[in-house]
Amino acid sequence: MPTNLLTGQLTIRLRWRQGKVTAVHICSSRLRLGTRFFAGKPVDSAPKLVGMLFSLCGTAQSVASARACEQALGQQASPEAEQQRDFQIRVEALFEHLLRLSQDWNTALGCELPAPAELHTLFKLKRELLQATDPQPVLAEIRQWLETHLLGMPTSEWQEYCCIGDVNKLVSSGKIGNLVSVLQARGWDSLGDTPIHLLPELAADWWQQRLASADAENFMAEPDVDGQACETSALTRQWGNPGLQVWRERYGNGLITRLVARVLDMLYSLHTPLEREWPGSGGTPQAGISLLQTARGLLAHRVTQQSGLIRDYQIVAPTEWNFHPRGSLQNMLATLQGKDEADLSQQARILITALDPCVDYQLEIIPDA
Repeated sequence: MPTNLLTGQLTIRLRWRQGKVTAVHICSSRLRLGTRFFAGKPVDSAPKLVGMLFSLCGTAQSVASARACEQALGQQASPEAEQQRDFQIRVEALFEHLLRLSQDWNTALGCELPAPAELHTLFKLKRELLQATDPQPVLAEIRQWLETHLLGMPTSEWQEYCCIGDVNKLVSSGKIGNLVSVLQARGWDSLGDTPIHLLPELAADWWQQRLASADAENFMAEPDVDGQACETSALTRQWGNPGLQVWRERYGNGLITRLVARVLDMLYSLHTPLEREWPGSGGTPQAGISLLQTARGLLAHRVTQQSGLIRDYQIVAPTEWNFHPRGSLQNMLATLQGKDEADLSQQARILITALDPCVDYQLEIIPDA
């Protein structure tokens, strides 16, 4: 089966009347890969299969799989292997943020895209960082690329202006400043400002119980905490960052706040590439679970095995939370108003970009008779 059929896509349908959205419907065609795809295969083959299936956040997917499988088999990786895994995950998150801010946000807003040479340099630096014995010199080059092409100023200055909410300084240079300027010029700085429910840090036992329950298939498709759809994203990760407070006070959870949160999350990945992930794994032989943070949010893998063969394999990705039919995106899209279909489409696409699905999507805007 082609991998694009396995990953599927999102269908996001808006109904509108007289410039206002009247209904939002979000549907996912993503297949649950668990029993159908993995059952009966050797447990230790799962990480390689997972890495082949997922192109976005593929490193995080493979590491989450490896950790869950090791637990199910009663194995434990060496501290050196775990440190290397954490490093690779942080590198992947850093470059996911760099690419999304360089390409996707500009595309959604109709801004100038980076020159091919800029992206070539960026991918070259990623390869060098992953291969480096001493990552610090390469990290310094990446910081220089970021300051030159995105921030337009040293990271320390950007963070200082961010903390005091000096919009004029932030928009004075750099592609991030240009994005902020465009949002303000269009009156979209608070676009999508609705209350959100942060996904709490849930113990591995909670995940084990939910994924072992009779309604596990429904939970995997539309996860919730006590019936509440939650969000897991750069915004929720940076929620308590002092640099984000002034933006939340001024613009709520709107687009500018989400943009700033992504930049702050990127800088966190850049400045602390070797810090361990928050403790998020646990299991017993026969049933292993792994939880880790990706650029898009929390990723969960669970595997059960018997005699070294997979019985069940379950994945809950950030997209399932953030694009839940009753989740953050649905609430944001329901507030949209526009002068015509094209205006609504562009507003919807930048909100979708802000939440960053890990699969393709199709946006449909239908007049409500």
